[in-house]
Amino acid sequence: EYIVDPLPVLGTALHNIFQVMGDHKLWPELVESISLVSARLNLASLEYRQVGGGADDELERVLSLLRDALESCNAASNRLKSAENDGGRGQQIMATLKSILHSNIGTATYRMNKFRDASECFRLAVKEVTRAIDRSDMFEDSVLRTADAHEDNRFPPRSYLLLVTRLNLSRSLMRLNEPEEVKVLCKRIIEENKPHRRASVMRIERPTVKRYNFQRSDSYFAASTALDSSSAAYDHHIGKQSEWLCNVAEHYILGMIAEQRGGSNDCREAKHHYNRLLSLARVKLDHRHPYICTLLERRGAVLFVERKLQSSILSYLACLRILEHQQSAESKVFNRADLSRVLYAIARVLHDKEELNDALRMYQRALICQRSLAEKSLQVITTLCNISRVHHLSGDYDEALTTNKEAIEVATSLVGGKLNHPFLIHRLKVEGNLLVEAGRLGEAMHTFADAARRCSEDEPDNMISAMIDVGGGIGGSDSQEDAHAGDCSVLTSRSASALAQITTLAHPAAAAG
Repeated sequence: EYIVDPLPVLGTALHNIFQVMGDHKLWPELVESISLVSARLNLASLEYRQVGGGADDELERVLSLLRDALESCNAASNRLKSAENDGGRGQQIMATLKSILHSNIGTATYRMNKFRDASECFRLAVKEVTRAIDRSDMFEDSVLRTADAHEDNRFPPRSYLLLVTRLNLSRSLMRLNEPEEVKVLCKRIIEENKPHRRASVMRIERPTVKRYNFQRSDSYFAASTALDSSSAAYDHHIGKQSEWLCNVAEHYILGMIAEQRGGSNDCREAKHHYNRLLSLARVKLDHRHPYICTLLERRGAVLFVERKLQSSILSYLACLRILEHQQSAESKVFNRADLSRVLYAIARVLHDKEELNDALRMYQRALICQRSLAEKSLQVITTLCNISRVHHLSGDYDEALTTNKEAIEVATSLVGGKLNHPFLIHRLKVEGNLLVEAGRLGEAMHTFADAARRCSEDEPDNMISAMIDVGGGIGGSDSQEDAHAGDCSVLTSRSASALAQITTLAHPAAAAG
């Protein structure tokens, strides 16, 4: 998935904004505060890149640095309110710094799957950068006018900050299922960042005349030339990155909204968006870049919904090759959760293509990855159910029964031992069907009786509906993943009908499902 990582590191010329304050008594203290905030921001950014956006405990260290910086920034901002004759520039730079801090905190929080907290941070970032933009005096102009020839003046333009924070906010809101607000945000991003409207990045023009009465060394001028080149490269990067982020908003985010709607026309629209961004990404990025991996996965999902299984699996396999390369190279961007999700998706497509041996192998690989993340989870249960299903279709009833029992055990643990949970009752019905097909009618009878007892005695209607629910509560899907009705056969239904005459089941087709 796409989320903009912490913003570019800050240069050393931020204190220039306060030179307009002259000999104001707060000036030295504020310069020190700004320097401290900037240093903590840069350190947090380096820490984040070192951990690769990884484990929660590592991200907590990053968050701790960012929160300390935000606390210092708030304190400096409060002291600044009592200052005079700064023309509002001081509050402007503080608002800009706060927007960067809130955006970076939101990014780290998002990586920890705290999407609601992340969205609140991004909202605060949008509010602060908008406040900075609304002020009449331009911070960048102040830096330009007061920049020393030997200073690193890199600083992201506020138009870029606003673009980043809006894009990250839209991504977090997608996680919270707020597509309408996301659509509004993306349209604003696209409209306000069209080429003819995009604010040009101001270049730092360094003084060409000597301002001192003593001779500068050659190393001084060499360093200044290097800083000029670095600033020019920085400006170019910001411009290209802004263009890329606009494409992400237009094609990736809006593509996900179309995919979420799920109609046939929506799938075509989503596929068009993903293909368009994929073609741009392959020109801009390395073919093994994580963003390309993300786009391939999303395109594979859309193709699967369209039942274009061969195209879907090719897209997923291309995604898998990138993930396996990341894993073998021990890349810090590698995420085992991504690998498990893609392996499961490939297995699901193979399952629907009725390539059962290959599907079983992929399910088992996915299961290993899922259990390395969490021994007991919904993903583990889903994979176990599908493995049981594949064994069943292959005629291996013993393995199907063993895997189904394992799924029941994991599910029982997750629901806190609530034996009358509908899913557990359904899996008992599946087990009974398997026993009937295997010719173990006595065991099947006990299994069906156990399923019936687990239904609430004071809600007989629920018991009946639970025992005759052929589709498992899911309809309208052609996917094997959801096709619980496939767990029964003609033989199973007839045998179950016979068993129903001698058990407590209330319907002759009670075991079907």
